[in-house]
Amino acid sequence: MNRTERIIWLICVVLTLTVMVGIIECRANMSASTALRSEVSCGRMGQELIDRGDYELAISSLEQSLNDHPRSDWLYSLLGRAYFKMGDLGQAEAQFRKALDINKNNPAAKRMVLEMRKTQDLLKDRDITEWVNIAKERAADLVTLVIGVWLGTLLSGISGRFYSHFVRTSFRKALAKKDFDYVTDILEDLQIKREKAQLRMRLRELLEEYELEEAKGMIIEYVDDREIEAKLVHFLVQIHKKSQAKS
Repeated sequence: MNRTERIIWLICVVLTLTVMVGIIECRANMSASTALRSEVSCGRMGQELIDRGDYELAISSLEQSLNDHPRSDWLYSLLGRAYFKMGDLGQAEAQFRKALDINKNNPAAKRMVLEMRKTQDLLKDRDITEWVNIAKERAADLVTLVIGVWLGTLLSGISGRFYSHFVRTSFRKALAKKDFDYVTDILEDLQIKREKAQLRMRLRELLEEYELEEAKGMIIEYVDDREIEAKLVHFLVQIHKKSQAKS
């Protein structure tokens, strides 16, 4: 091979190598461009689904896209937005955190994390406020109940003493006036109301004024209800026996 042929051969080798390198670089650039378009396409699709309100479909689509582009902070940020729109704040923050781990300057992720923190703080404050209000209502109900019971007990005691004084005074006045009809009406009323303590005291007062047989005759004559009459006579006899035993 002469000198000219060698030069021609070297030129052909150089040209062949140059063409091969160009082909390899072109394919690499095309592959990178395809991958870039694929990430952009996935992101746009996820964004459109979020804008339409198809949050579940957006989450599914973005999670599949992240299998092909695991280092895309943009896709993680979009996934966080989809979860945020769904109301799942825990998952949303997790996705935004992943986006920030990849790109700490991701503006959307940083803004959303701050917004979520404010939202969670507001929810906590609202829950605390609600619990405080509930506690206040329960305390107010309890105070009202205690006051009501106390007033009821107080009024009941006052009315009970007033009623006892009224019955005692009325009974003694009726005995003094010999108004036996009213005397026996009071005894009947005490028997019906089962005011046993009052009934015993009134029967004792009756026996202090009249003998047993006179008191029995009074009850039998003026009490119309035979059942009540029998009970009053029975109580009268029992009280007389006890008073005789003590004396």
